[in-house]
Amino acid sequence: MKYYGVIMPLLYRQDPLGILNGVKRIISFFIGLSRPFFRSGGSAQQRIMVHKSCALAAQTFMLSIAAEGFHSCPMEGFDEIRVKRALGLPRGAEINMIVSVGKGTEAGIWGPRFRVPNEEVIFER
Repeated sequence: MKYYGVIMPLLYRQDPLGILNGVKRIISFFIGLSRPFFRSGGSAQQRIMVHKSCALAAQTFMLSIAAEGFHSCPMEGFDEIRVKRALGLPRGAEINMIVSVGKGTEAGIWGPRFRVPNEEVIFER
């Protein structure tokens, strides 16, 4: 646990030449020899990790919104360039998803909903 104070900020840091990626791999290799440890895989793996973390945060947000009686919907497939422009985000920023929040109505449902029965997805011992 004492390494996380040093390693976690290093995991998210980037440099233009990519030198830190090599340093991160070496550090995670040697720490991983003695204990289970996250193995740094470079900027592509870091990007994936950040998107997963954002998706989990969005899920938590949506669950809390539902607990307050509102409805939400995660959206993909939007015009990212226009959304960045509207929000004033830099060109290199990435948008994980957009979450709409509001009060839903029955008229807002476009067709019949399909739900898998609980017995097919929940198993008890």
